[in-house]
Amino acid sequence: MEKPSARLILWLSRIPSTFWILFALTVAFSLLAPQFPTRDNLDNITRQGAVLTITAVGMMVAIASAGIDLSVGALIGLSGTVIAFSIRSGVAWPVAAAVGIVACGVCGLVSGLVVAKARIYPFVVTFGMLYMSRSVSLGITQGGSIHISDEGFAAIAHNQFAGLPIPLWITLAMITLVALLMRRTVFGRYVFAIGNDATGAEWMGIKVDLHKVLVYLLSSLMAGVAGVVLASRVVTGNALVGQGTEFDAIAAVVIGGTALTGGSGSVLGTVLGALVITVLRNGLSLLGLASEVSSAITGVTLMLAVILAQAVYRGGTRANH
Repeated sequence: MEKPSARLILWLSRIPSTFWILFALTVAFSLLAPQFPTRDNLDNITRQGAVLTITAVGMMVAIASAGIDLSVGALIGLSGTVIAFSIRSGVAWPVAAAVGIVACGVCGLVSGLVVAKARIYPFVVTFGMLYMSRSVSLGITQGGSIHISDEGFAAIAHNQFAGLPIPLWITLAMITLVALLMRRTVFGRYVFAIGNDATGAEWMGIKVDLHKVLVYLLSSLMAGVAGVVLASRVVTGNALVGQGTEFDAIAAVVIGGTALTGGSGSVLGTVLGALVITVLRNGLSLLGLASEVSSAITGVTLMLAVILAQAVYRGGTRANH
C-alpha cells in the first residue's frame, strides 16, 4: 500500500514549476512590500495582467503550431486606435470594440494566408505585419493619441462585476475558450500535430494550410480583445501602447513550459507564466527601485525562470519517452 508521504510527493511533483516561481515571488514581495498583498493591489495586478495573459494564450497556440506571432503588440495598439477613432466618429462603444477586434482579425488572416500559402517563415511574416499594422495605427492617430471620452467603454477596465474586476472576467473567458479549443476539439489536436510534424500531419489528411490560417486568426483576435481591455484602462488610442507585449507574451509561454519548437502547449502554464511577469513587475514597482535596477532584476529573474521551466519540461519529456 502506498504511503501518504509518497502520495504527497507524487502530488507535489505534478504541480507546474512555474507555480512555485510565482509562489516564491508572491511570498517575497508580501514580506518586502506591505502594500503588495492588499485588495487594491491585487485588483491592480488583475487589471495589469489581463492584457498580457489574453495575448499570451493566443501566442501559445501560434508557438504550439511551430510558429510565432510577433505582430500582437502592434495589433493591441491597432485595436485601441480603431476603437478610439470609431467612438470619436460617433459609433457606439460596443460596435467600436467589435470593429477594433475584427480589424486585428483581418491582419491575422492576412498573416496566416501568407504563412500557409507562400511558405514564408512566420517570424518574417508577422514581423512585417507588426510594422504594417503599427503604420496604420499611426496614420489613424496622425502620430499622436486619440482620447476616449466614453464612460461606458472606460467602465470595462475600471468597474467590477460580482465583486471582481471586469478585466478578470474577460481574461477567464478567453482562457476558457482557448483551453477548450486546444484540449477538447480536433482543432487543438491538429495544431499539436502540425507543430510536431507538418508534413506528417498533411499525410494524415489534416488540412495544414487551413489550420495555420486559423492559428494566426485566433492569435490576432486575442490581441484585439487585449487591445480593448488596455484601451479601456488608459482611455486612449495610441499606436505604441502595446509595444513590447509580444516579447512578454513569448516569455510567458516559454516560462509556462511550452517548447519553442512546437508540438506542445499548456494554457495553464502560459497563464502562470504571465502572472509571474506581472507579479514581478508590480512588486519591483512597489519597492521603488531605480528603473535600471528593476530592469536588470526583471531580466535575470525571467532568464532563470525560462531555464528552470524548460529544464523541467525537457526532463518530463524524456521521462515520458
